[in-house]
Amino acid sequence: MSFSSDVKNELCSIRTDAAAAEAECHGMLVLCRSFSFDKILFQTANPLVAERFCSLLRQSFDVITAVKQGGKTRPTYTVEVVSLADRKRILNRLGYKRGKENVVDFAKIKTEGKVKSFIRGAFLSGGNVCDPEKEYRCDFSFRDNETAADFISLLDSKGFDFSMTWRAGRFVVYTKNSTSIEELLTYIGAGNETLTLIETKVVKSVRNRLNRQNNCETSNILKTANAAFLQTGAIKKIKDAGRLETLPEELYEAAMLRLNNPDMSLSNLCKLSSTNLTRSGLNHRLKKLLEIASNIK
Repeated sequence: MSFSSDVKNELCSIRTDAAAAEAECHGMLVLCRSFSFDKILFQTANPLVAERFCSLLRQSFDVITAVKQGGKTRPTYTVEVVSLADRKRILNRLGYKRGKENVVDFAKIKTEGKVKSFIRGAFLSGGNVCDPEKEYRCDFSFRDNETAADFISLLDSKGFDFSMTWRAGRFVVYTKNSTSIEELLTYIGAGNETLTLIETKVVKSVRNRLNRQNNCETSNILKTANAAFLQTGAIKKIKDAGRLETLPEELYEAAMLRLNNPDMSLSNLCKLSSTNLTRSGLNHRLKKLLEIASNIK
């Protein structure tokens, strides 16, 4: 089961009064597959969402629906308002006129409770939220530009920052801001799944920070190993040329420290020195040895 399904299941457990039920049903209708005087058709893969839609229609408009289940690999539930009289009652009550079914009368959903319920219904019908383990994204899919733009204005009035794009023949209202997603899910009543999202976000943050630290440490180890390999090779070249004992005392000491401790870091090599050698001082001497070796044919 997806994270989005978990959110919708939690939303379906919310009890509503008559006013909130009508507003939530309105939100589901606006984003359903077909919503007009000629046809009201709702489709979902979630049985709880289909059941809630039927329940809200009965509670708010006292209409009879026809429910069908289809799909071979993934069940799909289709809910249709068959009666023209029922469709007229629904649309007239919500303030729609024939030919202008895309013009939502937001004056009917001004109160805080109705706005919250309307957005919840919109999410149940045409909303989706991605698994926070993969990405942060919440979106609503609309049939027309005008309704999508009005919906963005509604979200904006409540402080939610959403944008709009065109994708696969639909107008998509979306956000990729994890904080906006958390606030929206909390607002419409999915508090438990919001906590799941926040927990996942924290775990990902800690995991990413540890990965960066490990990558940094690994990179430093590789740099140290590569440098030590080059230094040891250069010193052996100087030794094979019979010039190791002819080096100045400070270079000879540096050469022997590296030659006897090929895997050790500069800081640890300095601790073995009898002359209070600093890291930068040792590094300078080893560079000098590399230079000497490079001049040996």
